[in-house]
Amino acid sequence: MSSSEKPKKVLLGDYPVGYAQPPKEQTWTPGKSGNPSGRPRGRPSLDELFIEEAARVVKLKSGDKVVHMDRDRALVRKLLEMALQGNMRAAQLVTDRLRQAQAALAAKPNTEAPLTEDEIALFKMLPTATGG
Repeated sequence: MSSSEKPKKVLLGDYPVGYAQPPKEQTWTPGKSGNPSGRPRGRPSLDELFIEEAARVVKLKSGDKVVHMDRDRALVRKLLEMALQGNMRAAQLVTDRLRQAQAALAAKPNTEAPLTEDEIALFKMLPTATGG
């Protein structure tokens, strides 16, 4: 025990109710919160807040029509429009991001590709589900 810590008070006597001994009927039951409708646990991270706000629906005027779309989609649309209107900074950003998106899509495995000889051999080695 360090010198800055105070020793706990020692209870004298055998009192049913008193200092640090509340009545049994007022104590919390095990496993139940003392404040069930209190502050919710945790707080959303900045990334979660950003994604939530980007997913909100906004109204945009496209010609004579009012279109409802997510903010992130509206942002991409506006960025592409700015690039097409000659904004070189937007054009550079769009081309860089398109290159990244195409590389990411090309890197995804093709789940519809035919099985290789090694994969077929592995399947033949597995026991059958019929137990035979």
